[in-house]
Order: sequence, then C-alpha cells, then structure tokens
Amino acid sequence: MLTRAGSLGLTLVAVLGAACIAAILASVLFKVSFVVFRTGSMTPAYPVGALAAVHEVPASSLKPGDVATVQRTAESVPVTHRVVTVTPDPASTDGAVLILKGDANTSEDPVEYRVQSVRTMLFAVPELGSWVMGARSPWVIGGSTALLAGLVGWVFWPRQEPETSDAGSPDAASAEHTGEVPDGTAAPR
Repeated sequence: MLTRAGSLGLTLVAVLGAACIAAILASVLFKVSFVVFRTGSMTPAYPVGALAAVHEVPASSLKPGDVATVQRTAESVPVTHRVVTVTPDPASTDGAVLILKGDANTSEDPVEYRVQSVRTMLFAVPELGSWVMGARSPWVIGGSTALLAGLVGWVFWPRQEPETSDAGSPDAASAEHTGEVPDGTAAPR
C-alpha cells in the first residue's frame, strides 16, 4: 500500500514537472509568458492574485478594449491595463502610442506608452497567481525539494525480498528420502 502511494506521488510530481516543461516550451516557441495581478486596478475582471497567460504581439495590432501588458522602462514592473487608444508611432514603422486605463481606475494612466510590441491576454485564472507567488518562497522551495528527494529515495530504495525456507521445496523433500542434498551430490552418512 505504501509503495503504491509513493508511486502515485512520484507520478503526480512527474506530471507537474511535464507541465512546467510544457510552459517553458510554450514560452520560448510561442512567446507566451505569465503575469500575476498584484494590484486591484483591473478588478473585478482580474482580481488581485489572478494569473494571466499573455502572448507577445506587435503594438500596431492592438485595438481599443484589448488588455495589454507593457513596461514603462526595461527596469520597471509591467503594467497590465485596458487599451483606450492606439495611434501609430511616427518615429517607428511597427510601433504605436498607447493610452491605457485600469478597469477600476477613475482616470487614464498619466503617461503614454511608446512601444514596438506588447503582451496581450490569452486567459486568466483567479487566485492562481497568489499560489505561484507563494511557491517562490525559499521555505516552500526548500521544503518541496526535501520532500521530493525523500519521495524519490523512498520509491527507489532497494527492498529486501522476504526469505523463503527450503523446507517446503520439492528438492528438499526428495533429499530427505534419498540422502542427497538438493544440488544432486550424496550427503555424508
């Protein structure tokens, strides 16, 4: 019963690992990434703690009403708000100047965003982002590493097979009657 539980646990971990690998491949091949909503500026559609999958597209392909993730500067935290206006950027061929506004905000963002590409929303899952952010804690990472190592060790640890006695084997029974040892040689008398 314990071995089955260990195997089931190991299978679950393998499935989660495969899902992580699939997410990494999707990120690289299809330019998909994930965004966690940390403020309430997009509530109620996207509450604090929601996790959103976003896809990179040219900024010129946006239209008002789309939800876009942009960065003010390379060092800044991304902003995910709804597109109010999109105008072509005269300084670049594919770029656009965006005006954004959070659904819960009373006014538009105070700055315009001049961007070449943005990330648009594919889907969002409420609450999942809070779990993802919690899983990044050093305590959670260390604890899950120790738990996984223990599970792998437990499942793959060599087990001793129960010893069987030779008293019940046919060779031992015939040896008693013939005076031979089970390997066929004569027993000393």
